[in-house]
Amino acid sequence: MLSRVAAAMASVRDSHEFWREFIELYKQFPSLWQIKSEDYKNRPLKQECYGKLVEKMKDIIPTATKATVTKKINSFRTSYRRELKKVLLSEKSDAGTDDIYQPSLWFYNDLHFLRDQEIQEGGVSTMDSDEEENGNEKSMDNFEASTSGGSSSSVKIATQVPSKRLKNNAEAKRNELLQLACSHLSRSDDPIDILAKSWAAEFRKLREQQQIYARKAINDILFEGRLGTLHRHSVKINEPNIEQLSGSSTPLPGTHFDNSSNTRSSPGGNI
Repeated sequence: MLSRVAAAMASVRDSHEFWREFIELYKQFPSLWQIKSEDYKNRPLKQECYGKLVEKMKDIIPTATKATVTKKINSFRTSYRRELKKVLLSEKSDAGTDDIYQPSLWFYNDLHFLRDQEIQEGGVSTMDSDEEENGNEKSMDNFEASTSGGSSSSVKIATQVPSKRLKNNAEAKRNELLQLACSHLSRSDDPIDILAKSWAAEFRKLREQQQIYARKAINDILFEGRLGTLHRHSVKINEPNIEQLSGSSTPLPGTHFDNSSNTRSSPGGNI
């Protein structure tokens, strides 16, 4: 049980680390997201950048393509924009410092380099479609494409309600809820969780037979603990029992076990 919990927590943590690396790589390619960049219309350069992002994603999705990359970044940017809009709305509502909306998205700060791109003259921008040479493929720059059918109209922060199409996008909402759940899991600082993870790490280092013994000992301790019968001397590690001693032809000199108390005694009295 403990090993499964620890494995799940490690999986979430590793997933977050990978996507943060992916976002950092994306940040290094302003030709893909910075409208005012001189390279924004440089298609050969953008294709090269897409290729590097595809190779990165193949670390966890071997079948990844440019379309896979585009879809993932669209999802990230849509979720980020939604959180940013909530922050800006709370800032404009005369709320006190303590009442400013605090984003719950775990990658919100990682995408904060996009803030200026999302806010243009009081509105949340949308990217140009940047059609490919075949005239049909949409670029990841138009992050509205995956949620609003490619609409390029601006959404005013202070005066307009969020787009109904974004609200009704079930996939984006599921992603946001999943990200929120993962965020809460990754931020867990419960001392028991920390202890369990450290035990799980040590348990994995044991050989299979040793894991069997350890599992039984742990279960026995938990059983006695639930009954409230544990005490300071409950656990004796690698101490021979009475049967082992009675089967030996060479008894330990000057010592024996009291059958009634299972405590070690000496000829002169109890230790």
